[in-house]
Amino acid sequence: MITYTAPMWVGLFIGFIIGAAAEIWGIANPETLIRLAKWEDRLFLICITLGLAISTPVLYGLYALGIGFHFSPKPLYVIGVGLGGIFFGVGLALSGYFPGSIWMALGEGRRDAVYAVFGAILGAATWTALYQSPAGQWLVKTLNFGSLVIGGTKVSAFVIEPWFGNKLVLFGISLVYAAIMFLIAYYVPRYKGGVRSCLRERIEKRMTPYELEKHRDTAMYLTDGALPYSENSLAKKLNEYYATESNVTKWFMVMIAGIVGLTVVLEMFLHQIFGESTTDSWIAGMLFFPHFKYSQIVFKGIGWEPYSDIGTMMGALFSAVFLTRRFTSFRNIIPPSWKERFGDSQAARFLGSFGGAYLMLFGARMADGCASGHILSGDLQMAISGLEFTAAVFAAMLITAHFVYKSKR
Repeated sequence: MITYTAPMWVGLFIGFIIGAAAEIWGIANPETLIRLAKWEDRLFLICITLGLAISTPVLYGLYALGIGFHFSPKPLYVIGVGLGGIFFGVGLALSGYFPGSIWMALGEGRRDAVYAVFGAILGAATWTALYQSPAGQWLVKTLNFGSLVIGGTKVSAFVIEPWFGNKLVLFGISLVYAAIMFLIAYYVPRYKGGVRSCLRERIEKRMTPYELEKHRDTAMYLTDGALPYSENSLAKKLNEYYATESNVTKWFMVMIAGIVGLTVVLEMFLHQIFGESTTDSWIAGMLFFPHFKYSQIVFKGIGWEPYSDIGTMMGALFSAVFLTRRFTSFRNIIPPSWKERFGDSQAARFLGSFGGAYLMLFGARMADGCASGHILSGDLQMAISGLEFTAAVFAAMLITAHFVYKSKR
């Protein structure tokens, strides 16, 4: 088996690629994820499922050929993972942030991301304190089935023991799994009330007037408070990639999903899975609870997450300044959905961003993973814990957004 372990600093470059790509997507803007929670814009769902469809067969195909990866599917402790996903989904709907997108938003110069950083660290600290209590131990030990993937069981860092002892079984399952993910990406309409996903728009080369108008509205909120750019610039093409029928960047924007997915596969070959929220537990442990049991676990197991988080922020900064021009210089930019429901009060947005990030990180650490470790890296490995976490997050965020963002009478 061919294996390799890269030095920690390589995580800077991995994070840079993912941060820049996701900033171009628009994930650094909290409005994108709030609209996902409201089920108005499914861009993130389509991008993730398309990325999984491309990268999962590559991962298990290379594994069948003798390439070793640093597999790390999260353990399946059913109650803790599910409850953590619920907290995560509620926090996501309120803040509009994932752990990783907070770092991207800092690179984009978003003021409410500063609030989210402190909420995230406090949420991680709360789980650190709870972990060594009887309640915390019950959550992680009850119905704990260990690390499982569809088609096999994890037995070591470089080996997943496949069913029937044949790696081709895992590869075959990954093809079926990829087909399901591709069908979701192909058939789920991007916009509520629309008829086509991003992928179908590119293949069928036509959109309804309603969808074109939604794309224009998307370009407007993505560039709210942004740096100026010219009519013939790359920034205009990237920001308005769907708002006109002749933009040559459309296919590139769709294939960013594959770029992110394949980068995660590369990362798993080089060192580890892609994860973001462990950094918050590491910071919380260093600052508040250096001798607590959970902090000791984090200190011992921390990989290049701090490096990749810094890289994520730097990649988003590079993209926001030189490519999309979305850098907002930390002005008070309120997400439109939040402003429509709660007004433009900075104090109210502080509570939403800080409190939502607190719940999100508390849930992420309870479940031992976040949108990166569970939804992206976990689902890419076909981890059963990742699929449970994903289902819990989506259910919780949809229910929360339904009640929180109801229009005022």
